Amino acid sequence: MMGAAMGGIFAGILPDQGAGFWPLVSMGAILGGTMRSPFTAVIFSLELTHDTNVLLPLIMAVACAYAVTVLVMRRSILTEKISRRGLHLSREYSVDPLETMFVHDVMRTNVVVLPDNVTVAALADSLKDSHRNRGQRLYPVVNRDAELVGVVAASELELALDEANVSTGDRPLMDLVRVDPVVAYPDEPLRAIVYRMAHTGMTRLPVVERSNPRQLVGLIGLRDLLRARVRSLDAETQREQVIRLHHMIPARARRFVRRTSVR
Repeated sequence: MMGAAMGGIFAGILPDQGAGFWPLVSMGAILGGTMRSPFTAVIFSLELTHDTNVLLPLIMAVACAYAVTVLVMRRSILTEKISRRGLHLSREYSVDPLETMFVHDVMRTNVVVLPDNVTVAALADSLKDSHRNRGQRLYPVVNRDAELVGVVAASELELALDEANVSTGDRPLMDLVRVDPVVAYPDEPLRAIVYRMAHTGMTRLPVVERSNPRQLVGLIGLRDLLRARVRSLDAETQREQVIRLHHMIPARARRFVRRTSVR
């Protein structure tokens, strides 16, 4: 409305091109400049009038308005008030990889599990010299039927191992186990896992089947979430595909190139 009114005001000064020419051009320019969407402004104006004769001047006016707003203002006026409140805004619109990737895509399935019927001292030799458990900071605890009964943190287990070496007592492993752990499901998006970790403070979660919460299928942690980000970045950087020239050059031309190269 403001653009059309300005066009109507300046129509008496500008060259006469008809009653609605300058209001239409001014409306498109204001729309493209304020919203930072020049193509939307052009298409919107053409849909209102169906007059293709105004296409060229409309494109020029919208492009000039868009250039002025980009050079003068760092942001669009639609988001300027929000940015003045200290909120960061971006012009990039993309899909978060944590929304499109699921737990089963990045979870670790080769994990070390502990039985529930052992003592802390009995685990000393098997955990200290095992190279498989490096980097694993959470140990699922399972029963005889391989069902998940809880988890134990590596820090608590290491502290209990040190106490077992000093004292003569033999502490059961179940004294350290959290029997009601926070779990993740294979079909959940990674964004839900991030929110769950932030809400609970747990950075590593056991992954269980949704139909059977006792069936352990893997582990997921912050490192796995970062691996999802890296995978998304690799997909973006490797999107371009090189087209080999021999697919585009005819067979006769390829023979000629080979002969000349041999000579």
